[in-house]
Amino acid sequence: MIVSLLLLACSETPTAAPEATPAPAPAPAAATGSIQVKGSDSEVNLVQRLAEEFMKKSPGASIAVTGGGSGAGIAAIIDGTTTIANSSRDMKGAEKIEASRKGVDVKSFVFATDGLAVIVNSANPATSLDLDTLGKIYRGELSTWETAGGGTGAVSLYGRQSNSGTYDYFKGAAVNGEYAASLKQMNGNAQIVEGVKADPGGIGYVAAGYVAGANGAGVKILTISPTPGAPAISPTDEAAVLSGAYPLARPLYQFVNGIPTGALREFLAYEASPEGQAIVKEMGFYAIAAAHTAGNQALVSGN
Repeated sequence: MIVSLLLLACSETPTAAPEATPAPAPAPAAATGSIQVKGSDSEVNLVQRLAEEFMKKSPGASIAVTGGGSGAGIAAIIDGTTTIANSSRDMKGAEKIEASRKGVDVKSFVFATDGLAVIVNSANPATSLDLDTLGKIYRGELSTWETAGGGTGAVSLYGRQSNSGTYDYFKGAAVNGEYAASLKQMNGNAQIVEGVKADPGGIGYVAAGYVAGANGAGVKILTISPTPGAPAISPTDEAAVLSGAYPLARPLYQFVNGIPTGALREFLAYEASPEGQAIVKEMGFYAIAAAHTAGNQALVSGN
Protein backbone atom coordinates (compact mmCIF):
# COMPACT_ATOMS: atom_id res chain seq x y z
CA MET A 1 0.00 0.00 0.00
CA ILE A 2 2.80 2.37 0.89
CA VAL A 3 4.57 1.64 -2.42
CA SER A 4 1.32 2.22 -4.35
CA LEU A 5 0.77 5.62 -2.72
CA LEU A 6 4.33 6.69 -3.52
CA LEU A 7 3.92 5.63 -7.16
CA LEU A 8 0.61 7.53 -7.40
CA ALA A 9 2.17 10.70 -5.96
CA CYS A 10 5.08 10.55 -8.40
CA SER A 11 2.78 10.02 -11.37
CA GLU A 12 0.70 13.22 -10.77
CA THR A 13 1.61 16.18 -12.98
CA PRO A 14 2.67 19.10 -10.83
CA THR A 15 0.43 22.16 -11.15
CA ALA A 16 2.31 25.22 -12.41
CA ALA A 17 2.21 28.20 -10.10
CA PRO A 18 0.09 30.99 -11.59
CA GLU A 19 2.07 33.83 -13.14
CA ALA A 20 2.17 36.92 -10.98
CA THR A 21 0.18 39.82 -12.44
CA PRO A 22 2.47 42.86 -12.57
CA ALA A 23 1.27 45.66 -10.36
CA PRO A 24 0.11 48.71 -12.33
CA ALA A 25 2.65 51.51 -12.47
CA PRO A 26 1.69 54.24 -10.03
CA ALA A 27 0.27 57.35 -11.69
CA PRO A 28 2.54 60.35 -11.53
CA ALA A 29 1.71 62.58 -8.61
CA ALA A 30 -0.33 65.64 -9.57
CA ALA A 31 1.46 68.94 -9.21
CA THR A 32 0.78 70.72 -5.95
CA GLY A 33 1.64 74.16 -4.65
CA SER A 34 0.74 77.82 -5.05
CA ILE A 35 1.81 79.98 -7.98
CA GLN A 36 1.40 83.74 -8.16
CA VAL A 37 1.36 85.31 -11.64
CA LYS A 38 1.48 89.09 -12.15
CA GLY A 39 2.12 91.48 -15.01
CA SER A 40 1.13 92.06 -18.61
CA ASP A 41 -2.49 93.01 -19.22
CA SER A 42 -2.11 91.72 -22.80
CA GLU A 43 -1.43 88.25 -21.38
CA VAL A 44 -3.70 88.18 -18.35
CA ASN A 45 -6.82 86.63 -19.96
CA LEU A 46 -4.79 84.02 -21.82
CA VAL A 47 -2.77 82.98 -18.75
CA GLN A 48 -5.91 82.90 -16.61
CA ARG A 49 -7.46 80.45 -19.05
CA LEU A 50 -4.31 78.31 -19.15
CA ALA A 51 -4.21 78.31 -15.35
CA GLU A 52 -7.86 77.23 -15.09
CA GLU A 53 -7.32 74.27 -17.42
CA PHE A 54 -4.09 73.26 -15.68
CA MET A 55 -5.76 73.29 -12.26
CA LYS A 56 -8.47 70.92 -13.54
CA LYS A 57 -5.71 68.39 -14.17
CA SER A 58 -3.81 69.23 -10.98
CA PRO A 59 -6.39 70.22 -8.34
CA GLY A 60 -3.64 70.39 -5.74
CA ALA A 61 -2.12 73.35 -7.58
CA SER A 62 -3.38 76.87 -6.96
CA ILE A 63 -2.62 79.62 -9.50
CA ALA A 64 -3.64 83.25 -9.03
CA VAL A 65 -3.29 85.54 -12.07
CA THR A 66 -3.39 89.35 -11.92
CA GLY A 67 -2.46 92.14 -14.32
CA GLY A 68 -0.98 95.54 -13.66
CA GLY A 69 1.37 95.78 -16.63
CA SER A 70 4.66 94.17 -17.62
CA GLY A 71 6.67 96.63 -15.55
CA ALA A 72 4.71 95.73 -12.43
CA GLY A 73 5.23 92.02 -13.07
CA ILE A 74 8.97 92.41 -13.59
CA ALA A 75 9.27 94.54 -10.44
CA ALA A 76 7.42 91.82 -8.52
CA ILE A 77 9.71 88.99 -9.67
CA ILE A 78 12.74 91.12 -8.74
CA ASP A 79 11.24 91.85 -5.31
CA GLY A 80 10.28 88.21 -4.75
CA THR A 81 6.53 88.87 -4.52
CA THR A 82 5.43 86.78 -7.50
CA THR A 83 6.32 83.37 -8.93
CA ILE A 84 5.88 84.32 -12.58
CA ALA A 85 6.16 87.76 -14.20
CA ASN A 86 4.06 88.03 -17.35
CA SER A 87 5.65 90.45 -19.79
CA SER A 88 4.91 91.47 -23.36
CA ARG A 89 8.48 92.76 -23.69
CA ASP A 90 11.94 91.56 -22.80
CA MET A 91 13.54 92.79 -19.58
CA LYS A 92 15.48 96.03 -19.80
CA GLY A 93 19.17 96.20 -19.00
CA ALA A 94 18.55 98.18 -15.82
CA GLU A 95 16.00 95.59 -14.65
CA LYS A 96 18.46 92.76 -15.22
CA ILE A 97 21.10 94.61 -13.23
CA GLU A 98 18.67 95.20 -10.36
CA ALA A 99 17.64 91.53 -10.39
CA SER A 100 21.27 90.45 -10.22
CA ARG A 101 21.94 92.87 -7.37
CA LYS A 102 19.09 91.29 -5.40
CA GLY A 103 20.24 87.75 -6.14
CA VAL A 104 17.40 86.93 -8.51
CA ASP A 105 18.43 84.45 -11.22
CA VAL A 106 16.01 85.53 -13.95
CA LYS A 107 15.04 82.87 -16.48
CA SER A 108 12.80 83.62 -19.46
CA PHE A 109 10.12 81.42 -20.99
CA VAL A 110 8.20 82.27 -24.18
CA PHE A 111 4.73 80.72 -24.22
CA ALA A 112 3.02 82.46 -27.17
CA THR A 113 3.44 84.94 -30.00
CA ASP A 114 1.36 88.06 -30.53
CA GLY A 115 0.73 90.27 -33.51
CA LEU A 116 0.09 93.73 -32.05
CA ALA A 117 -2.97 95.17 -33.80
CA VAL A 118 -3.41 98.83 -34.76
CA ILE A 119 -7.10 99.73 -34.57
CA VAL A 120 -9.27 102.63 -35.69
CA ASN A 121 -12.95 103.41 -35.33
CA SER A 122 -15.02 101.24 -37.65
CA ALA A 123 -16.34 104.38 -39.40
CA ASN A 124 -12.82 105.45 -40.40
CA PRO A 125 -12.23 104.71 -44.11
CA ALA A 126 -8.54 103.94 -43.51
CA THR A 127 -7.60 100.30 -44.07
CA SER A 128 -3.79 100.35 -44.03
CA LEU A 129 -0.79 102.34 -42.82
CA ASP A 130 2.93 101.96 -43.32
CA LEU A 131 5.17 101.84 -40.28
CA ASP A 132 6.75 105.23 -41.05
CA THR A 133 3.37 106.97 -41.21
CA LEU A 134 2.26 105.21 -38.04
CA GLY A 135 5.32 106.59 -36.24
CA LYS A 136 4.60 110.11 -37.45
CA ILE A 137 1.01 109.81 -36.21
CA TYR A 138 2.11 108.75 -32.73
CA ARG A 139 4.87 111.36 -32.54
CA GLY A 140 2.21 113.99 -33.28
CA GLU A 141 3.69 114.99 -36.65
CA LEU A 142 0.48 114.01 -38.48
CA SER A 143 -2.42 115.29 -36.43
CA THR A 144 -5.34 115.07 -38.87
CA TRP A 145 -6.72 112.12 -40.79
CA GLU A 146 -6.48 114.11 -44.01
CA THR A 147 -2.68 114.09 -43.65
CA ALA A 148 -2.53 110.60 -42.14
CA GLY A 149 -4.40 108.89 -44.97
CA GLY A 150 -7.73 108.28 -43.31
CA GLY A 151 -10.95 110.23 -43.29
CA THR A 152 -11.39 113.73 -41.91
CA GLY A 153 -10.92 115.43 -38.59
CA ALA A 154 -8.36 115.33 -35.82
CA VAL A 155 -6.44 112.18 -34.90
CA SER A 156 -7.01 111.00 -31.31
CA LEU A 157 -4.16 108.89 -29.95
CA TYR A 158 -4.85 106.02 -27.57
CA GLY A 159 -2.11 103.92 -25.97
CA ARG A 160 -0.98 102.22 -22.81
CA GLN A 161 0.44 103.61 -19.60
CA SER A 162 4.20 103.85 -19.28
CA ASN A 163 4.46 100.77 -17.00
CA SER A 164 3.06 98.61 -19.81
CA GLY A 165 5.30 96.37 -21.87
CA THR A 166 3.10 97.12 -24.87
CA TYR A 167 3.78 100.86 -24.38
CA ASP A 168 7.53 100.21 -24.50
CA TYR A 169 7.34 97.69 -27.33
CA PHE A 170 5.24 99.95 -29.57
CA LYS A 171 7.48 102.92 -28.80
CA GLY A 172 10.53 101.03 -30.03
CA ALA A 173 8.92 99.19 -32.94
CA ALA A 174 6.69 101.92 -34.38
CA VAL A 175 7.05 105.36 -32.75
CA ASN A 176 10.86 105.59 -33.01
CA GLY A 177 10.86 108.63 -30.77
CA GLU A 178 8.72 110.11 -28.04
CA TYR A 179 4.98 109.76 -27.92
CA ALA A 180 3.00 112.94 -28.59
CA ALA A 181 1.90 114.76 -25.45
CA SER A 182 -1.71 114.25 -26.57
CA LEU A 183 -1.50 110.45 -26.11
CA LYS A 184 -4.33 109.19 -23.93
CA GLN A 185 -2.67 106.62 -21.65
CA MET A 186 -5.10 103.84 -20.82
CA ASN A 187 -4.91 101.05 -18.24
CA GLY A 188 -5.39 98.14 -20.63
CA ASN A 189 -6.66 96.72 -23.89
CA ALA A 190 -10.31 97.08 -22.92
CA GLN A 191 -10.03 100.80 -22.26
CA ILE A 192 -8.25 101.41 -25.56
CA VAL A 193 -10.87 99.50 -27.51
CA GLU A 194 -13.71 101.31 -25.76
CA GLY A 195 -12.01 104.68 -26.34
CA VAL A 196 -11.47 104.09 -30.06
CA LYS A 197 -14.96 102.63 -30.45
CA ALA A 198 -16.49 105.84 -29.06
CA ASP A 199 -14.14 108.24 -30.91
CA PRO A 200 -14.46 108.62 -34.71
CA GLY A 201 -10.91 109.99 -34.89
CA GLY A 202 -9.41 107.41 -32.56
CA ILE A 203 -6.44 105.15 -33.23
CA GLY A 204 -4.94 102.68 -30.76
CA TYR A 205 -2.83 99.55 -30.41
CA VAL A 206 -3.85 96.37 -28.61
CA ALA A 207 -2.94 92.70 -28.49
CA ALA A 208 -4.49 91.11 -31.58
CA GLY A 209 -5.83 88.31 -29.42
CA TYR A 210 -7.89 90.77 -27.43
CA VAL A 211 -9.85 92.08 -30.42
CA ALA A 212 -10.61 88.62 -31.77
CA GLY A 213 -14.35 87.98 -31.75
CA ALA A 214 -16.84 90.10 -29.85
CA ASN A 215 -14.23 92.42 -28.32
CA GLY A 216 -13.49 93.78 -31.80
CA ALA A 217 -17.01 95.08 -32.46
CA GLY A 218 -16.95 98.78 -33.35
CA VAL A 219 -13.26 98.92 -34.30
CA LYS A 220 -11.26 97.98 -37.39
CA ILE A 221 -7.84 96.30 -37.52
CA LEU A 222 -5.49 98.01 -39.98
CA THR A 223 -2.97 96.18 -42.14
CA ILE A 224 0.59 97.47 -41.73
CA SER A 225 3.36 97.85 -44.33
CA PRO A 226 6.91 97.52 -42.97
CA THR A 227 8.09 100.22 -45.43
CA PRO A 228 6.26 102.69 -47.69
CA GLY A 229 5.07 100.89 -50.82
CA ALA A 230 5.62 97.38 -49.41
CA PRO A 231 2.67 94.97 -49.18
CA ALA A 232 0.52 95.54 -46.12
CA ILE A 233 0.21 92.65 -43.68
CA SER A 234 -2.48 91.83 -41.15
CA PRO A 235 -1.79 90.64 -37.59
CA THR A 236 -4.30 87.89 -38.36
CA ASP A 237 -1.82 86.34 -40.84
CA GLU A 238 -0.34 83.58 -38.67
CA ALA A 239 2.56 82.71 -40.97
CA ALA A 240 3.60 86.36 -41.26
CA VAL A 241 3.47 86.86 -37.49
CA LEU A 242 5.45 83.71 -36.69
CA SER A 243 8.10 84.48 -39.32
CA GLY A 244 8.45 88.10 -38.19
CA ALA A 245 7.30 89.46 -41.56
CA TYR A 246 4.48 91.31 -39.80
CA PRO A 247 6.35 94.32 -38.39
CA LEU A 248 4.58 94.38 -35.02
CA ALA A 249 5.02 90.71 -34.07
CA ARG A 250 6.40 89.97 -30.60
CA PRO A 251 7.05 87.03 -28.28
CA LEU A 252 5.09 86.88 -25.04
CA TYR A 253 7.40 86.27 -22.07
CA GLN A 254 7.20 84.85 -18.60
CA PHE A 255 10.08 85.40 -16.18
CA VAL A 256 10.84 83.16 -13.21
CA ASN A 257 13.54 83.07 -10.55
CA GLY A 258 15.93 80.17 -11.18
CA ILE A 259 15.27 76.73 -12.64
CA PRO A 260 11.58 75.89 -12.11
CA THR A 261 10.59 72.81 -10.12
CA GLY A 262 7.37 71.16 -8.96
CA ALA A 263 4.08 72.77 -9.91
CA LEU A 264 5.83 75.73 -11.54
CA ARG A 265 7.78 73.49 -13.89
CA GLU A 266 4.65 71.47 -14.67
CA PHE A 267 2.64 74.60 -15.42
CA LEU A 268 5.25 75.99 -17.82
CA ALA A 269 5.46 72.61 -19.54
CA TYR A 270 1.66 72.55 -19.84
CA GLU A 271 1.61 75.97 -21.51
CA ALA A 272 4.07 74.71 -24.15
CA SER A 273 2.28 71.37 -24.61
CA PRO A 274 -0.04 70.69 -27.58
CA GLU A 275 -3.05 71.19 -25.29
CA GLY A 276 -1.69 74.48 -23.96
CA GLN A 277 -0.83 75.75 -27.42
CA ALA A 278 -4.32 74.86 -28.65
CA ILE A 279 -5.67 77.20 -25.95
CA VAL A 280 -3.21 79.89 -27.06
CA LYS A 281 -4.62 79.72 -30.58
CA GLU A 282 -8.22 79.54 -29.36
CA MET A 283 -7.65 82.79 -27.46
CA GLY A 284 -6.51 84.59 -30.62
CA PHE A 285 -2.74 84.38 -30.17
CA TYR A 286 -0.16 82.33 -32.04
CA ALA A 287 2.07 79.42 -31.13
CA ILE A 288 5.60 79.65 -29.80
CA ALA A 289 7.94 80.65 -32.64
CA ALA A 290 10.58 78.06 -33.53
CA ALA A 291 13.37 80.36 -32.35
CA HIS A 292 12.23 79.92 -28.73
CA THR A 293 11.45 76.21 -28.50
CA ALA A 294 14.97 75.03 -27.62
CA GLY A 295 15.33 77.57 -24.80
CA ASN A 296 11.93 76.64 -23.40
CA GLN A 297 12.75 72.93 -23.45
CA ALA A 298 16.07 73.49 -21.71
CA LEU A 299 14.35 75.45 -18.93
CA VAL A 300 11.61 72.91 -18.16
CA SER A 301 14.16 70.12 -18.38
CA GLY A 302 16.18 71.72 -15.60
CA ASN A 303 19.08 73.10 -17.66
